[in-house]
Amino acid sequence: MISRDEALDLLRSDDLIGIGMAADAVRRRLHPEGVVSYIIDRNINYTNFCTEYCSFCAFYRPLGHAEGYILSKEVIFDKIQETIDLGGTGILMQGGLHPDLKIDWYEDLLRSIKQRFEIHCHCFSAPEITNIAEVSGLTIRDTIARLRDAGLDSIPGGGAEILDDAVRHRIS
Repeated sequence: MISRDEALDLLRSDDLIGIGMAADAVRRRLHPEGVVSYIIDRNINYTNFCTEYCSFCAFYRPLGHAEGYILSKEVIFDKIQETIDLGGTGILMQGGLHPDLKIDWYEDLLRSIKQRFEIHCHCFSAPEITNIAEVSGLTIRDTIARLRDAGLDSIPGGGAEILDDAVRHRIS
């Protein structure tokens, strides 16, 4: 691994090549066999309706906005099929914090995807899961359990900063 001081130097650096070389050196130490892998996946934004209104987000639209959408299952299925046709093995599906989409909508979507496709479903940020729990009257634990039972394979790590009230108020 690298030291704390080395990590701080990299954090402060604008030397992209140097940062990449440091990352590769750590990878080589951790995995000396020389095997590097990647996945082909696709980002699918199932809705852009959102109640959070983060100032940094150019994506969201308030409910009722003419540019807002919720993708139909058929459109989502077409995007998944395109991904598979290009060799993809996973989807990253995320959207806004929709006040009307309850757990049953997400369960139905995941089950429908898993019935039709053999694909890894990496879906719903921490704020989305919190929102789903709140609008459905469920605990976060129960929400995650139900989504997993419906076909959720993993959860993306981004977006959790919005769960901290102080951070959310500063960036929203």
